[in-house]
Amino acid sequence: MKPPIPRRLFLKSSGVAMALPLLESMLPTTASADDGARPPRRMVCIGTPFGFDPTAFVPLKAGRDYEMPSHLKHLEEFRNDFTVMSGLSHPNTGGGGHKAEAVMLTGAPYPDYSYNLKNTISVDQAFASHVRGQTRYESLTLTTYGGSLSSTANGVSIPAIDRPSEAFKKLFLASTPAQAEEEIRRIDEGRSMLDFVSAEAKQLNTKISSADRQRVDEYFHSVRDVERQLKMGREWVNRPKPEPIGNSPNDVGNNAQQAAKFRLMVDMIHLALVTDSTRAISIRTFGMHHDLSHHGKEAKKLEACRKVELELIQTYGGLLRKLKESKEAGGTLLDGTMVMMMSNLRDGNTHWTYNLPAILAGGGFKHGQHLAFNQPYLEEIAEELNPTEGKPNTGQKEIPGMGKDQQPLCNLYTSMLQRGGVKTDRFSTATGPLKGLDFA
Repeated sequence: MKPPIPRRLFLKSSGVAMALPLLESMLPTTASADDGARPPRRMVCIGTPFGFDPTAFVPLKAGRDYEMPSHLKHLEEFRNDFTVMSGLSHPNTGGGGHKAEAVMLTGAPYPDYSYNLKNTISVDQAFASHVRGQTRYESLTLTTYGGSLSSTANGVSIPAIDRPSEAFKKLFLASTPAQAEEEIRRIDEGRSMLDFVSAEAKQLNTKISSADRQRVDEYFHSVRDVERQLKMGREWVNRPKPEPIGNSPNDVGNNAQQAAKFRLMVDMIHLALVTDSTRAISIRTFGMHHDLSHHGKEAKKLEACRKVELELIQTYGGLLRKLKESKEAGGTLLDGTMVMMMSNLRDGNTHWTYNLPAILAGGGFKHGQHLAFNQPYLEEIAEELNPTEGKPNTGQKEIPGMGKDQQPLCNLYTSMLQRGGVKTDRFSTATGPLKGLDFA
């Protein structure tokens, strides 16, 4: 009988393994489908924590000839550039409420407030791993208020940049020679640590079963993946950053001015994409209207909440405009950039984590449509807008079981990853790509 493996040695090896980025064995990928002659694919994920008023956001008719609801009328010029979706949800997040924000981009189970969340990788990071090394930054994680929406392969939240000036600095301001040397030293130290762990892990082969030996081989594969990432990081340190475009923005000090701060962040997103500094971006925005979102149908609060939502919609439209006006390779930046906006709640007033609002623009899909996956939901919205005479209007009713026609939101994420060149059949809780969302 082989002696037991020393616990300390095991923890050293697994400790680093737990800190690894997305591994190739976790999410099979191949070289990008783009052959170099076409622009690269990019992904922008925008998350807002309090949803949208369904009567202002969700069209009442599915298909291409739907009538724009009041919020979407402000995106009329981009009608053929986006798809609006209804009837999507993350399975098994029914009682998560606001806490479900943590799984907005991951789809990890979060059934109720008492549940000890073990998060998983976010869709932007799954895509970022696919284009690793092709840009200076693997991803850019931003926020206008609160934490990050992005998480690593181990479900660890990635710190977000909350000041536009800091994002500008990251994109354009060159490091001093001392800073560059420190960055290289940090990268080299990381490589030395991996060398050490590899040596430790090799010793396990004499003490473990054949099944466990296969796991060690997978671990070596992971180490090589990290070594490649470190090597690419070292190369980028000595490459000059692009020349600044414009001046560094003046940060908005008042967190209540979410619209102004989001507009500045939109400028940074555009600059990051137009300079090809990164191809994967996430941003959490508009987190200051919690009280307004819990309006209880009170007219003044509801009107004020809709105004905040409208500012978000208009700023989203501003990003689409910037991307559409930026030309590349016979098309526009929007043609190759998937720009998704969604929420973890249907709306803040109900706290319901199903029938989530979602809109996807650009990125090479056949747009100009409303994909509806829950017809009773549309009927409820129509009834609220135009109550039947003599029938008491009790507002939108909860659908038992979250609605039998709900589609996993991760089906949308699967379609986005596939369009980005990632070879995967499903992401997280997906059952496959989203039906009706076809490639252009």
